[in-house]
Amino acid sequence: MAENKKSGSGAGARKKRHTAVRTGKPVSASMTSASAKTGKTSTASVSGGFRKVTRLFRKLVGGSHVMLALKGLSAVAALLSLLMLVIAGADFRPSAILRGAKNKYAFTHASGDGFPVELSGGRILGVSGVTKGIAVLTSSRCTVYDGKGREVTVANHMFSSPAMKSADSYVLLYDSMGKDYVLRTLSGVMCKGTADNSILCADVSRSGNFAFVTTSETNNVRLVVCSSDGSVLHKWKSVTYKIADVALSPSGKYVAVCGYSTRDGVLYSTVVIQQVGGHANLREYSFENTLIADIQFDGNTHVAAVGDDLAAYLSVKNEQKKVYGYGGRILNCYDLNQDGDMALVLSEYSDGRNATVTVINDECTEKSVIATSMTSPYVDLDDGRINLLFQSEVCCYNFKGELLEQKTVEADCQSIVTSGGRLLARGVMYLNDIG
Repeated sequence: MAENKKSGSGAGARKKRHTAVRTGKPVSASMTSASAKTGKTSTASVSGGFRKVTRLFRKLVGGSHVMLALKGLSAVAALLSLLMLVIAGADFRPSAILRGAKNKYAFTHASGDGFPVELSGGRILGVSGVTKGIAVLTSSRCTVYDGKGREVTVANHMFSSPAMKSADSYVLLYDSMGKDYVLRTLSGVMCKGTADNSILCADVSRSGNFAFVTTSETNNVRLVVCSSDGSVLHKWKSVTYKIADVALSPSGKYVAVCGYSTRDGVLYSTVVIQQVGGHANLREYSFENTLIADIQFDGNTHVAAVGDDLAAYLSVKNEQKKVYGYGGRILNCYDLNQDGDMALVLSEYSDGRNATVTVINDECTEKSVIATSMTSPYVDLDDGRINLLFQSEVCCYNFKGELLEQKTVEADCQSIVTSGGRLLARGVMYLNDIG
């Protein structure tokens, strides 16, 4: 199966803001001449006209009905902004505001020389985006760096098989196939604990809610969703499925699991979507003879599913699924950005040569198709740019398939990821900024 790659919330929240440059129009010679002839008369005329317009504007704005309307519009805009933040899972509790201030303080006091970063404490096991930076997991510690590669915080661990998930300012560390877990922010430990059984997979949301799936000797699968302080919000048990992955929506209000089962010798992959705290499944989507290995929420309205022969977008609100089949091609790698676009690197050959990268949206409509003559083991999709890793170089394309630039990387570069608008190359024991 292709290497799974998810865009983390911090690395995923990386919109570039383009500021238009204002250009003044040159004054023509005829206009200058006319102005010179009219002299003070022209200036007085313009000045008088300006004063009339100003008095009219003041009269209109000064009207009570206009002022009330403006105040009403301002109030509505403020309420809409607040509503959007609540929907996105924003936390306005005093403790959350204080934690945000501490996180900001940690970033302003980052230390070190910056990129390239040579890591100690073992080889890199995982890289995931956090707000304004990136979290790097090794066999003995988790280190958060800012956008310049300076060290923000370091947390040691003693997990035998460490794994990491991140969203916004939250980092969830857990012992894969072990029982221990810890939820951290830059300001410190939020909670830690020990599961009843071995942890198969886990996820964390921007709200701080986190989920993990465990199994037991009797093959009972348990899903547990907790708040950021460790309080249990949701439980679910199944003897039907062998769970492959779990995902939480950004708000932490929905949870999804992907499980395998067989009926009459036929393999089925089923994605189950639940509301946290609810007592019944919201949605169930089954795929016959398909191995769904990875699921991830696209906002709070869809679950994106990636399988061995298809990709799909599954609606949370209604029974609707959009499917994109690979047409017999083999999936090499993939990436999902914050807008819900998915980049799939597909090949006709088992060795991955002559790879084609296809970008689809949540309607499974092709937005871009780029054919190459090389093998790409990794793809990074970022704000209109498609970055492909080819052995010792990275090629950056736009959605039109135009090659924007090429970047050289070390031969042992294992993956690429965008964080804070910068493209980073990950090696065995280093992280480097390549632009």
